Amino acid sequence: MDIPMLEGEESTIASQLYSEGFKTLEKDRQKRFKKLLDYYNELTGFGETEANAIIHHFADMYGPDCENCGKPYRTHKASFCAACGNKRKMKKLFLDDVRTIEMVYDKSMESEFDIVRTYSAFVDYIKTNGLTNYISFDNDLGLGEDGKVAPDGLAAAKWLVYESGHDLRHLEFKVHSANPVAAEQIRGLLNNYIKHLKKLNESS
Repeated sequence: MDIPMLEGEESTIASQLYSEGFKTLEKDRQKRFKKLLDYYNELTGFGETEANAIIHHFADMYGPDCENCGKPYRTHKASFCAACGNKRKMKKLFLDDVRTIEMVYDKSMESEFDIVRTYSAFVDYIKTNGLTNYISFDNDLGLGEDGKVAPDGLAAAKWLVYESGHDLRHLEFKVHSANPVAAEQIRGLLNNYIKHLKKLNESS
């Protein structure tokens, strides 16, 4: 039987209701977590009776679907499918307008990366393939087709944080840009946001 999973804001609301349940003085668990159970069951029509189970029904806790059997990987970083034994192939993402992989990493790592040259290609890649677990950022991405300065690596990082809707808690990244100010801005934005997400998760 497939269990209905919560995504994005649904998971956030459920976490808040779960936390509220611990603040009540009600001893009966069904009454203590009534708001959470009602929210989940009204949303899914499932009929869950155990609040703790709902916390494991968050889609963003799991990795993407297995390419072989369609069942989700246990975690975002899982390299092995527990359901069918498939070994996951995870590509890293390299954002840079001119550099090749071997200009930043060892040549032997070329096959581990997919390269995107523009902000729009970066966004399209993640929308199509999902969030990779490793991104290497350049910042200055040259000129756009209109001859104006193209959206940069910082814009790509901001899109990840503010618009993508992805859970970035498990994201690993490197900023290989030669622009020291922008590089620090990208690191600061992503590190602070990831730290914020992990803190929220720990308190829920």
